[in-house]
Amino acid sequence: MFGGFGANVNGPNEGPPDAVFPFGRGQFVIFEQVPMGRGRGLPLQPPVSGDNHTALFTVRNRSAYVAAKSQVGRSLRPPNWKGIRVPTYQKNFYREHIRTAWRAPEEVEAYRNANEIIVTGRGALKPVLHVDEAGLPESVTKAVEKLNTDPPPTALQAECWPVALSGRDLVAFDATASKGKFLAYLVPALVHVQHQPAGQVGGGPMVLVLTATREIAEQVFADARKLTEGSKIRTVCLVSGNPKQPQVKQLQEGADICIATPGRLTVLMDEHRVNLSRCTLLVLDEANRMLAVGLGKNLRTIVDNIRPDRQTLVMLACVTRESRELAEELTKDCIDVSIGAATLSHNDHRVEHVVFVCEEAEKEDKLFALLNDILNDERGRVVVFAETKQTVEYLAVTLCNLGCPTIGVHGKKSKKEHKRALDTFHLGRTAVLVATDMVARAMELQNVSCVVSYDYPSNSGEYLRRFRHAARPDGTGKKYTFLAPNEGVHAREMMCFLRQNKQPIPPQLLVVANKVARK
Repeated sequence: MFGGFGANVNGPNEGPPDAVFPFGRGQFVIFEQVPMGRGRGLPLQPPVSGDNHTALFTVRNRSAYVAAKSQVGRSLRPPNWKGIRVPTYQKNFYREHIRTAWRAPEEVEAYRNANEIIVTGRGALKPVLHVDEAGLPESVTKAVEKLNTDPPPTALQAECWPVALSGRDLVAFDATASKGKFLAYLVPALVHVQHQPAGQVGGGPMVLVLTATREIAEQVFADARKLTEGSKIRTVCLVSGNPKQPQVKQLQEGADICIATPGRLTVLMDEHRVNLSRCTLLVLDEANRMLAVGLGKNLRTIVDNIRPDRQTLVMLACVTRESRELAEELTKDCIDVSIGAATLSHNDHRVEHVVFVCEEAEKEDKLFALLNDILNDERGRVVVFAETKQTVEYLAVTLCNLGCPTIGVHGKKSKKEHKRALDTFHLGRTAVLVATDMVARAMELQNVSCVVSYDYPSNSGEYLRRFRHAARPDGTGKKYTFLAPNEGVHAREMMCFLRQNKQPIPPQLLVVANKVARK
């Protein structure tokens, strides 16, 4: 007897089936078994051992079985903001410090030239060169001084704080991937919350920070928790990969600042678990990366549910046509801040980018072949970047065993070991240094002929920081990046960097990038 899938069909007969077997009430259609996911979108049932056929319901409307895209967020409709009377809110808390006001234009220009800063927009404000010039509450100032490794604000903070605290929209591009990016918008966000009237429990957040990845969201959340320590300000982190119910509970208990990834937030909005009507400050961190992973529709769905008179801060690690269009769409009368753009446009055009697309299992052999070619052609030194200390240790040992003098360094090694490794590398006793990003931030590398990104970095800022080591004194150099065929998101980020540096895009990279569905 035929085994396999069977079920009753209730309702009228909608046409003669190809083959009908009278298994009691109901009718069945028998189709030839094909692999799952093939054909015209028919959701064939899992095969049963010994069967050559699969039984399906008799249904005339085949479109009912066509595989549909995710419907998450499809039911969300933006409110008719013109017909809604929204309460007023405060957004200008900035009072220029007397030291800032008296700072001569020549001094401001010298500071911006030294830090490669370009500021454009109506009524551009002077930077704050000391934390006390920002006019922050004492509790915030103390928290900032704890989190900032250096006493003065970073260049990004110095330019962003006055703009954000004055209630203006901001688009900030940081080509240097400087430290303290999160504080550049978290500090104004904290002040923003403190100046708003307290809302009812479950009324929704006043500040929404959207990030491209869960890892970035968790880093932002950690800094936000440190900033708000000892205050009544409540912060919640909504990310995929973590249990949803605890996040929902935190929302119900009340959250003033919400840090989220667009995917998880859209799901919760679709379930009517999040209320964004009280949100008056929106931050997009690495908006370019969100667009690269195809989250454009999610972003616009979320933004449409936030009041139009909100304040918007857009942070970019890479400027593309798409990210620029999004920034123009979401901001009004904004001030643009670009840091490091001059160096990026001047030096990086002469640094050649080379991309290898290969399977994960092939990377090790291709790396060894690449290092052999590089070291045979010239007497330079090579820095190989890896994401984890385990990979650093493995590559260092493996390359040494293959006859390639290599030394590894990562965050778990002592300062003495760091110094010994760098001295060995600089003195030419070893030609290859394998390192993690955390160590590379503090390294002063000299006479580096090229840089290899064995693992793609966890965020695009690290990519820029890695490959600044590649530029020789004359501005030339080579940057190598390994990508797997399934790394479509990273491929699109790479295309952004290549276009920005006027480099040709390898056909293989284009194929990988096109695998990312545009939403």
